[in-house]
Amino acid sequence: MQLARHPGAHLTGIASAFPPHVVDQEVTIRGLCQLFPDESPAFIRGLVSRSGVATRHITPSVPEVLAPGDFTQRNQRYVREALALTLQATRQLLGETRTDPERIDVLIDVSCTGLAIPALDVALAQELGLRPDVRRIPITEAGCAAGALALGLGASLCAAGGAVVLITAVELCALTLCPGDLSRTNLVSAALFGDGAAAALLVPGGSGPRVRATGSYLIPGSREAMGFDVGAHGLRILLQKELPGLVQRELGGVVDGFLAAHGKRRADVGLYLLHPGGRRILDAYRDVLALDDAQLVFSRESLRRYGNLSSVSILTVLELAIGAGFPLPRGKDALVLGVGPGLSLELALLTQEA
Repeated sequence: MQLARHPGAHLTGIASAFPPHVVDQEVTIRGLCQLFPDESPAFIRGLVSRSGVATRHITPSVPEVLAPGDFTQRNQRYVREALALTLQATRQLLGETRTDPERIDVLIDVSCTGLAIPALDVALAQELGLRPDVRRIPITEAGCAAGALALGLGASLCAAGGAVVLITAVELCALTLCPGDLSRTNLVSAALFGDGAAAALLVPGGSGPRVRATGSYLIPGSREAMGFDVGAHGLRILLQKELPGLVQRELGGVVDGFLAAHGKRRADVGLYLLHPGGRRILDAYRDVLALDDAQLVFSRESLRRYGNLSSVSILTVLELAIGAGFPLPRGKDALVLGVGPGLSLELALLTQEA
Protein backbone atom coordinates (compact mmCIF):
# COMPACT_ATOMS: atom_id res chain seq x y z
CA MET A 1 0.00 0.00 0.00
CA GLN A 2 1.34 3.39 -1.03
CA LEU A 3 0.70 5.92 1.74
CA ALA A 4 -0.14 9.59 1.29
CA ARG A 5 2.80 11.95 1.22
CA HIS A 6 1.10 14.87 2.96
CA PRO A 7 0.65 14.99 5.83
CA GLY A 8 1.88 11.41 5.92
CA ALA A 9 2.52 9.08 8.87
CA HIS A 10 5.67 10.01 10.76
CA LEU A 11 7.32 7.78 13.35
CA THR A 12 7.77 10.44 16.01
CA GLY A 13 9.28 8.29 18.76
CA ILE A 14 9.88 4.84 20.25
CA ALA A 15 10.60 3.81 23.83
CA SER A 16 11.28 0.40 25.36
CA ALA A 17 11.17 -1.15 28.83
CA PHE A 18 12.56 -4.39 30.22
CA PRO A 19 12.12 -6.52 33.36
CA PRO A 20 14.89 -6.36 35.96
CA HIS A 21 16.35 -9.87 35.71
CA VAL A 22 19.27 -9.96 33.25
CA VAL A 23 20.92 -13.19 32.12
CA ASP A 24 24.21 -13.37 30.24
CA GLN A 25 25.63 -16.30 28.33
CA GLU A 26 27.17 -18.01 31.36
CA VAL A 27 23.95 -17.82 33.36
CA THR A 28 22.07 -19.11 30.33
CA ILE A 29 24.43 -22.06 29.90
CA ARG A 30 24.17 -23.10 33.57
CA GLY A 31 20.39 -22.82 33.52
CA LEU A 32 19.98 -24.77 30.28
CA CYS A 33 22.23 -27.55 31.56
CA GLN A 34 19.81 -27.98 34.48
CA LEU A 35 16.68 -27.73 32.34
CA PHE A 36 18.01 -30.12 29.66
CA PRO A 37 20.06 -32.74 31.56
CA ASP A 38 20.13 -35.15 28.61
CA GLU A 39 21.97 -32.65 26.42
CA SER A 40 25.74 -32.43 26.31
CA PRO A 41 27.01 -29.37 28.21
CA ALA A 42 29.45 -28.80 25.36
CA PHE A 43 26.56 -28.74 22.87
CA ILE A 44 24.65 -26.25 25.01
CA ARG A 45 27.71 -24.03 25.39
CA GLY A 46 28.29 -24.04 21.65
CA LEU A 47 24.63 -23.25 20.95
CA VAL A 48 24.61 -20.29 23.32
CA SER A 49 28.01 -18.93 22.27
CA ARG A 50 26.98 -18.95 18.60
CA SER A 51 23.49 -17.55 19.17
CA GLY A 52 24.37 -13.88 18.72
CA VAL A 53 22.67 -13.16 22.07
CA ALA A 54 24.91 -11.68 24.78
CA THR A 55 22.26 -10.71 27.33
CA ARG A 56 18.51 -11.00 27.80
CA HIS A 57 15.98 -9.62 30.24
CA ILE A 58 13.49 -12.09 31.73
CA THR A 59 10.43 -11.58 33.91
CA PRO A 60 10.89 -14.56 36.25
CA SER A 61 14.12 -14.94 38.18
CA VAL A 62 16.43 -17.77 37.16
CA PRO A 63 15.31 -19.97 40.11
CA GLU A 64 11.69 -19.38 39.05
CA VAL A 65 12.52 -20.44 35.49
CA LEU A 66 14.11 -23.63 36.81
CA ALA A 67 11.00 -24.40 38.92
CA PRO A 68 8.11 -22.96 36.88
CA GLY A 69 4.47 -23.06 37.91
CA ASP A 70 1.58 -24.32 35.81
CA PHE A 71 0.08 -22.50 32.84
CA THR A 72 -2.62 -20.81 34.93
CA GLN A 73 -0.05 -19.28 37.26
CA ARG A 74 2.21 -18.23 34.40
CA ASN A 75 -0.63 -16.64 32.48
CA GLN A 76 -1.85 -14.73 35.52
CA ARG A 77 1.66 -13.37 35.92
CA TYR A 78 1.77 -12.51 32.23
CA VAL A 79 -1.39 -10.36 32.50
CA ARG A 80 -0.08 -8.51 35.54
CA GLU A 81 3.50 -7.92 34.46
CA ALA A 82 2.85 -7.35 30.76
CA LEU A 83 0.56 -4.47 31.67
CA ALA A 84 3.10 -2.93 34.06
CA LEU A 85 5.95 -3.18 31.54
CA THR A 86 3.86 -1.75 28.70
CA LEU A 87 2.75 1.17 30.87
CA GLN A 88 6.40 1.87 31.69
CA ALA A 89 7.43 2.01 28.02
CA THR A 90 4.37 4.01 26.97
CA ARG A 91 4.64 6.62 29.70
CA GLN A 92 8.27 7.11 28.81
CA LEU A 93 7.34 7.59 25.15
CA LEU A 94 4.53 10.05 25.87
CA GLY A 95 6.85 12.00 28.16
CA GLU A 96 9.72 12.10 25.67
CA THR A 97 7.44 13.22 22.83
CA ARG A 98 5.42 15.58 25.07
CA THR A 99 2.21 13.95 23.92
CA ASP A 100 -1.02 14.46 25.84
CA PRO A 101 -2.73 11.05 26.16
CA GLU A 102 -5.99 12.64 25.00
CA ARG A 103 -4.39 13.29 21.60
CA ILE A 104 -4.27 9.54 20.90
CA ASP A 105 -6.94 8.48 18.40
CA VAL A 106 -5.94 4.84 17.89
CA LEU A 107 -4.28 2.32 20.20
CA ILE A 108 -2.86 -0.85 18.60
CA ASP A 109 -1.88 -3.40 21.25
CA VAL A 110 0.35 -6.31 20.21
CA SER A 111 1.25 -9.46 22.14
CA CYS A 112 1.24 -13.26 21.71
CA THR A 113 2.93 -14.74 24.81
CA GLY A 114 -0.12 -14.79 27.06
CA LEU A 115 -3.90 -14.73 26.96
CA ALA A 116 -6.07 -11.90 28.27
CA ILE A 117 -9.74 -11.18 27.51
CA PRO A 118 -10.34 -8.29 27.49
CA ALA A 119 -6.95 -7.72 25.91
CA LEU A 120 -4.36 -5.41 27.43
CA ASP A 121 -5.64 -2.45 25.40
CA VAL A 122 -8.61 -1.97 27.76
CA ALA A 123 -6.46 -1.57 30.87
CA LEU A 124 -3.86 0.44 28.94
CA ALA A 125 -6.44 2.95 27.71
CA GLN A 126 -7.80 3.48 31.20
CA GLU A 127 -4.45 3.58 33.00
CA LEU A 128 -2.96 6.02 30.48
CA GLY A 129 -5.99 8.30 30.50
CA LEU A 130 -6.85 7.88 26.82
CA ARG A 131 -10.22 9.18 25.62
CA PRO A 132 -13.14 6.76 26.02
CA ASP A 133 -13.73 6.92 22.27
CA VAL A 134 -10.15 5.92 21.38
CA ARG A 135 -10.16 3.21 18.71
CA ARG A 136 -8.60 0.07 20.21
CA ILE A 137 -7.14 -2.69 18.03
CA PRO A 138 -5.63 -5.70 19.81
CA ILE A 139 -3.42 -7.97 17.68
CA THR A 140 -2.87 -11.18 19.61
CA GLU A 141 -1.94 -14.01 17.25
CA ALA A 142 0.53 -12.67 14.67
CA GLY A 143 3.67 -13.66 16.58
CA CYS A 144 7.02 -12.15 15.64
CA ALA A 145 5.57 -10.29 12.66
CA ALA A 146 3.01 -8.39 14.76
CA GLY A 147 5.19 -5.36 15.50
CA ALA A 148 5.73 -4.69 11.79
CA LEU A 149 2.07 -5.51 11.09
CA ALA A 150 0.99 -2.91 13.67
CA LEU A 151 3.37 -0.36 12.16
CA GLY A 152 1.83 -0.86 8.72
CA LEU A 153 -1.75 -0.74 9.98
CA GLY A 154 -1.07 2.26 12.17
CA ALA A 155 0.64 4.13 9.36
CA SER A 156 -2.34 3.51 7.08
CA LEU A 157 -4.76 4.92 9.66
CA CYS A 158 -2.47 7.84 10.35
CA ALA A 159 -1.86 8.77 6.71
CA ALA A 160 -5.40 8.20 5.40
CA GLY A 161 -7.45 9.49 8.32
CA GLY A 162 -5.10 11.83 10.14
CA ALA A 163 -5.17 9.71 13.31
CA VAL A 164 -2.52 9.92 16.01
CA VAL A 165 -1.65 6.26 16.56
CA LEU A 166 -0.05 4.68 19.60
CA ILE A 167 1.44 1.20 19.08
CA THR A 168 2.36 -0.96 22.06
CA ALA A 169 4.03 -4.37 21.99
CA VAL A 170 4.91 -6.61 24.92
CA GLU A 171 6.20 -10.17 25.05
CA LEU A 172 7.11 -12.23 28.12
CA CYS A 173 8.63 -15.18 26.31
CA ALA A 174 10.26 -16.62 29.43
CA LEU A 175 6.80 -17.37 30.83
CA THR A 176 6.01 -19.63 27.85
CA LEU A 177 8.82 -22.11 28.59
CA CYS A 178 7.11 -25.48 28.97
CA PRO A 179 8.49 -27.51 31.90
CA GLY A 180 9.52 -31.02 31.02
CA ASP A 181 9.74 -30.37 27.27
CA LEU A 182 13.25 -31.63 26.45
CA SER A 183 13.02 -31.06 22.70
CA ARG A 184 15.73 -29.24 20.76
CA THR A 185 13.11 -26.67 19.71
CA ASN A 186 12.41 -25.82 23.35
CA LEU A 187 16.16 -25.69 24.01
CA VAL A 188 16.79 -23.27 21.16
CA SER A 189 13.89 -21.02 22.19
CA ALA A 190 15.10 -21.03 25.81
CA ALA A 191 18.50 -19.82 24.59
CA LEU A 192 17.16 -17.20 22.20
CA PHE A 193 14.03 -15.42 23.42
CA GLY A 194 13.84 -12.56 25.90
CA ASP A 195 11.20 -10.36 27.52
CA GLY A 196 10.41 -6.71 26.94
CA ALA A 197 7.96 -4.05 25.84
CA ALA A 198 8.04 -1.10 23.46
CA ALA A 199 5.77 1.73 22.39
CA ALA A 200 5.79 3.76 19.18
CA LEU A 201 3.95 6.92 18.14
CA LEU A 202 2.76 7.75 14.61
CA VAL A 203 1.70 11.35 13.99
CA PRO A 204 0.38 12.90 10.74
CA GLY A 205 2.82 15.54 9.58
CA GLY A 206 4.99 15.09 12.65
CA SER A 207 8.74 14.77 13.05
CA GLY A 208 10.74 11.60 12.41
CA PRO A 209 10.89 9.17 9.48
CA ARG A 210 7.81 9.01 7.27
CA VAL A 211 6.26 5.64 6.44
CA ARG A 212 6.14 5.70 2.65
CA ALA A 213 4.59 2.30 1.92
CA THR A 214 3.55 -0.94 3.62
CA GLY A 215 2.84 -4.47 2.47
CA SER A 216 2.25 -8.08 3.53
CA TYR A 217 3.11 -11.40 1.94
CA LEU A 218 1.96 -14.87 3.01
CA ILE A 219 4.33 -17.62 1.84
CA PRO A 220 2.26 -20.51 0.43
CA GLY A 221 2.62 -23.87 2.15
CA SER A 222 4.51 -22.51 5.15
CA ARG A 223 1.80 -22.71 7.81
CA GLU A 224 3.67 -25.25 9.95
CA ALA A 225 7.02 -23.43 9.95
CA MET A 226 6.45 -21.37 13.09
CA GLY A 227 3.85 -20.96 15.81
CA PHE A 228 2.58 -22.21 19.15
CA ASP A 229 1.14 -25.59 20.14
CA VAL A 230 -1.56 -24.43 22.58
CA GLY A 231 -2.77 -26.85 25.25
CA ALA A 232 -2.95 -27.55 28.97
CA HIS A 233 0.86 -27.32 29.01
CA GLY A 234 0.62 -23.70 27.86
CA LEU A 235 2.18 -22.19 24.75
CA ARG A 236 4.74 -24.63 23.35
CA ILE A 237 6.78 -23.01 20.62
CA LEU A 238 7.01 -24.62 17.18
CA LEU A 239 10.02 -23.79 15.04
CA GLN A 240 10.91 -25.96 12.07
CA LYS A 241 14.65 -26.39 11.59
CA GLU A 242 14.05 -25.63 7.90
CA LEU A 243 12.89 -22.08 8.75
CA PRO A 244 16.12 -20.26 7.83
CA GLY A 245 16.24 -22.12 4.51
CA LEU A 246 12.62 -21.22 3.81
CA VAL A 247 13.34 -17.56 4.48
CA GLN A 248 16.42 -17.77 2.30
CA ARG A 249 14.45 -19.29 -0.57
CA GLU A 250 11.51 -16.87 -0.50
CA LEU A 251 12.86 -13.58 0.83
CA GLY A 252 14.58 -12.19 -2.25
CA GLY A 253 11.55 -12.45 -4.51
CA VAL A 254 9.21 -11.01 -1.88
CA VAL A 255 11.46 -8.01 -1.21
CA ASP A 256 12.04 -7.35 -4.91
CA GLY A 257 8.31 -7.58 -5.63
CA PHE A 258 7.44 -5.20 -2.79
CA LEU A 259 10.06 -2.68 -3.89
CA ALA A 260 9.00 -2.90 -7.55
CA ALA A 261 5.36 -2.27 -6.60
CA HIS A 262 6.49 1.09 -5.25
CA GLY A 263 8.91 1.99 -8.04
CA LYS A 264 12.00 0.96 -6.11
CA ARG A 265 14.91 -1.47 -6.38
CA ARG A 266 17.35 -2.84 -3.84
CA ALA A 267 19.78 -0.10 -4.89
CA ASP A 268 17.26 2.42 -3.49
CA VAL A 269 17.45 0.90 0.01
CA GLY A 270 19.98 2.64 2.23
CA LEU A 271 19.05 1.13 5.60
CA TYR A 272 17.89 -2.38 6.51
CA LEU A 273 15.83 -2.76 9.68
CA LEU A 274 15.01 -6.48 9.78
CA HIS A 275 13.50 -8.64 12.51
CA PRO A 276 16.33 -10.34 14.44
CA GLY A 277 14.81 -13.81 14.63
CA GLY A 278 18.20 -15.35 15.40
CA ARG A 279 21.74 -15.50 14.08
CA ARG A 280 20.87 -18.00 11.33
CA ILE A 281 17.92 -15.88 10.20
CA LEU A 282 20.11 -12.78 10.09
CA ASP A 283 22.72 -14.70 8.11
CA ALA A 284 19.97 -15.73 5.67
CA TYR A 285 18.98 -12.07 5.23
CA ARG A 286 22.62 -11.18 4.63
CA ASP A 287 23.17 -13.87 2.03
CA VAL A 288 19.92 -13.38 0.10
CA LEU A 289 20.05 -9.60 -0.01
CA ALA A 290 23.84 -9.48 -0.53
CA LEU A 291 24.37 -7.33 2.56
CA ASP A 292 27.50 -6.76 4.59
CA ASP A 293 27.46 -6.94 8.38
CA ALA A 294 27.41 -3.13 8.70
CA GLN A 295 24.02 -3.08 6.96
CA LEU A 296 22.57 -5.36 9.64
CA VAL A 297 24.11 -3.49 12.56
CA PHE A 298 20.85 -2.51 14.26
CA SER A 299 19.27 -5.94 13.87
CA ARG A 300 22.36 -7.69 15.22
CA GLU A 301 22.68 -5.20 18.07
CA SER A 302 19.07 -5.72 19.13
CA LEU A 303 19.63 -9.49 19.12
CA ARG A 304 22.87 -9.09 21.08
CA ARG A 305 21.35 -6.89 23.78
CA TYR A 306 17.88 -8.37 24.17
CA GLY A 307 17.59 -11.69 22.32
CA ASN A 308 14.56 -12.32 20.13
CA LEU A 309 11.66 -10.34 21.65
CA SER A 310 9.09 -11.65 19.16
CA SER A 311 6.78 -8.77 18.13
CA VAL A 312 8.75 -6.24 20.19
CA SER A 313 12.03 -6.78 18.33
CA ILE A 314 11.26 -4.75 15.22
CA LEU A 315 10.46 -1.77 17.46
CA THR A 316 13.75 -2.10 19.35
CA VAL A 317 15.59 -2.27 16.01
CA LEU A 318 13.83 0.95 14.96
CA GLU A 319 14.58 2.50 18.35
CA LEU A 320 18.29 1.78 17.96
CA ALA A 321 18.28 3.28 14.46
CA ILE A 322 16.47 6.43 15.59
CA GLY A 323 18.80 6.73 18.58
CA ALA A 324 21.73 6.67 16.12
CA GLY A 325 20.19 9.53 14.11
CA PHE A 326 18.44 7.25 11.61
CA PRO A 327 21.48 7.12 9.30
CA LEU A 328 19.68 7.01 5.96
CA PRO A 329 21.59 8.35 2.93
CA ARG A 330 19.84 11.12 1.02
CA GLY A 331 17.50 9.80 -1.64
CA LYS A 332 17.37 6.31 -0.11
CA ASP A 333 14.67 4.45 1.82
CA ALA A 334 14.79 2.23 4.89
CA LEU A 335 13.33 -1.26 4.53
CA VAL A 336 11.51 -2.65 7.57
CA LEU A 337 10.78 -6.39 7.67
CA GLY A 338 8.97 -8.56 10.20
CA VAL A 339 8.69 -12.34 9.88
CA GLY A 340 6.10 -14.38 11.76
CA PRO A 341 3.74 -17.35 11.74
CA GLY A 342 1.97 -18.05 8.51
CA LEU A 343 4.76 -17.73 7.30
CA SER A 344 3.99 -14.03 7.01
CA LEU A 345 6.30 -11.23 5.92
CA GLU A 346 5.32 -7.69 6.93
CA LEU A 347 7.17 -4.91 5.09
CA ALA A 348 7.43 -1.14 5.17
CA LEU A 349 9.46 1.59 3.50
CA LEU A 350 10.50 4.60 5.54
CA THR A 351 12.02 7.81 4.27
CA GLN A 352 13.71 10.70 6.03
CA GLU A 353 12.46 14.09 4.90
CA ALA A 354 14.31 17.36 5.35
